[in-house]
Amino acid sequence: MRNLIKTLAATVLIAGAAGFAHAADAIDEVPVAPEANDVVTAPGGWDGAYVGGKATYQWGKVKSGADYDAQGLGAGLYGGYNMQNGQIVYGGEADLNYSGIDATHAGVTTKQRLNGSVRGRIGYDLEPALVYGTAGLAATNLKASDATSSTDKNLLGLTVGAGVETKITESITARAEYRFNNYQTQTFNLDSGATDRGLKEHQINLGLGVRF
Repeated sequence: MRNLIKTLAATVLIAGAAGFAHAADAIDEVPVAPEANDVVTAPGGWDGAYVGGKATYQWGKVKSGADYDAQGLGAGLYGGYNMQNGQIVYGGEADLNYSGIDATHAGVTTKQRLNGSVRGRIGYDLEPALVYGTAGLAATNLKASDATSSTDKNLLGLTVGAGVETKITESITARAEYRFNNYQTQTFNLDSGATDRGLKEHQINLGLGVRF
């Protein structure tokens, strides 16, 4: 009987020791954190070339002895190249437009037709939108005419503006832009006499472009 009691006691002690060791091992095991499945992706970016078309509305003044109001609708094409460093986007752009400005004062009609610019752009990426400023050299063809004669000249000037461009898809963008153009004044020789004409205008551009 004593031997049976000793055997049972030894068995209980061994089982208890084994259970304690197992419990200690469980405490020592540190759960492994699950791997993160969410991957943070970088913005799509604005790097690369692009082209587009736009509609324009222009208003301003024809510069002469007494400036007078002028306005018109137009359309144009634009293209350029962007580079990006972080959220700063910079590059160059050129555009070529046709303007409907047509105004008459003191018997002389002044018309603006072809105009364009070469500009730098710098902006800030707010994915999917780009807010930017732009400035550069502008040129236009201005025609002056009276009842019996007409002549046209090319005028140079400066342009400055700002806009917002946003991605419709990764390759298609839409933009709204404001620009101010100030062209030089030149002398136009007409049958009615020599007359000085220049142009300063405000311009609203609404465009749709494709990125490459």
